[in-house]
Amino acid sequence: MTLQKVHWFRGTIFQVLVVGGVFFCAPGMYNALSSLGAGGLATPWYANATAAAGYVFMAVLCIIGGVIVSKIGVRLALLIASTGDIIYAGSLYLNSKNGTQWFLLFASIISGMTDGLMYAVEGPIITAYPEPHRRGRMLALWVFMRNAAPVIGGAIIFGLNAKLDSTGGVSLHTYLVIIGIMCAGPFIALLLSPPEKVQRKDGVKIAFRKVGWTRTFYEFYKVVSSRDILLLCPLMFTSWFYGSYIGTLQTQYFDVRTRAFFALLIPWGDITGGLLIGQFLDFTRFSVKQRARYSFVFLMALNLGLWIWTAVLTKHLEDQVPVIDWTSGSFWFGNTFSLFFLFELATMATQTTLYWIISHMSDDFIVLSYMTGTLRGVECAGQAVAYGIKSSNTTDWISIGLNVGLIVLSLPFAWVTVRKIGVEGFKKINFDENENMPDENAKGSEEGSLADIKSLH
Repeated sequence: MTLQKVHWFRGTIFQVLVVGGVFFCAPGMYNALSSLGAGGLATPWYANATAAAGYVFMAVLCIIGGVIVSKIGVRLALLIASTGDIIYAGSLYLNSKNGTQWFLLFASIISGMTDGLMYAVEGPIITAYPEPHRRGRMLALWVFMRNAAPVIGGAIIFGLNAKLDSTGGVSLHTYLVIIGIMCAGPFIALLLSPPEKVQRKDGVKIAFRKVGWTRTFYEFYKVVSSRDILLLCPLMFTSWFYGSYIGTLQTQYFDVRTRAFFALLIPWGDITGGLLIGQFLDFTRFSVKQRARYSFVFLMALNLGLWIWTAVLTKHLEDQVPVIDWTSGSFWFGNTFSLFFLFELATMATQTTLYWIISHMSDDFIVLSYMTGTLRGVECAGQAVAYGIKSSNTTDWISIGLNVGLIVLSLPFAWVTVRKIGVEGFKKINFDENENMPDENAKGSEEGSLADIKSLH
């Protein structure tokens, strides 16, 4: 393959950096607050309830977000998506200062909607923009950028709260600093290049098809109802299901400065997981089929092993009811920190692998937006259920049992799709605009007529 010379501003690396930068300022800083447990508030129950409401709306916008992106374009979609988390961080500040709970609920819904649109636009960019031979490394770069926010945000949070060796809420200054960083997101979003202007080293152009509403909804239906996408949905539903449980544990058993310390260090688990799996997914000594299967089997075994560890640790926590500080010794602090770190590593590696698998299921930017948006929507629906369960003081064993059960249930379904990746003859989902819809022969052809899915080998 002859590599083409590209302009840095239009190159794929810069586009991934832009998307990562926006994520750094918006959902990334939101995640920094979330890593404190309950958004840094003193009690988790209402925060978990508002988070559940936000995830419901996020799920809806993820699923239909691909349609919105196809109509307004990637740059405007990314710009709009960068604004909602600013409102949510402001609501956390007002709730912590004045107890304004209604605004926290409203802002959580707005944040959920804009984050849903964010996931719908970032998914096709990170899967369709990069060249196939370095797609894993570009995914790893995206993971690094999106998780650099919790690291830097965690450092800020830790610095502002290091002296609070009691349970309760974080310092009010924490929210003001995070809000200031979030406000840079919309400006970074304006630097994104639209698909047709992106320059790839392999010389392949990225087509952004503009079609009518009828075609749009037809293609959307065909993608979201495809068998291979539906089979991945159970795994996506449970992929971040553990987050509400871990966050609640932190609020119940850890003092503020240790929660802030976790906010600083735990995101390195995400970065490590993304970098390691990204290198493996680009490791050409193994075939695409082998990379897909080996990574899937290893990561599923790792996830189940972590839940066994969680069950043992939870039993000790319930029996002892400690208030854990970083000075609590290797058993309490060391075990819990290691568990939380490895959960982040395994979850991010799993999600990166799923994105990589999806990138091998189509060559069409719009189709990829529907795929990634749908799977992100299912993931958010899972988070809504998880946070709904922990919106009241329910037993921890419900969360543990559901997590283990959902993972085991999802494995055979996901395997049916995973085992097809890299296999000769696997049918990708693409659209051929030269073919008509099934009913178009009767109704006549309209400009930009719809096409059936064409199988490409």
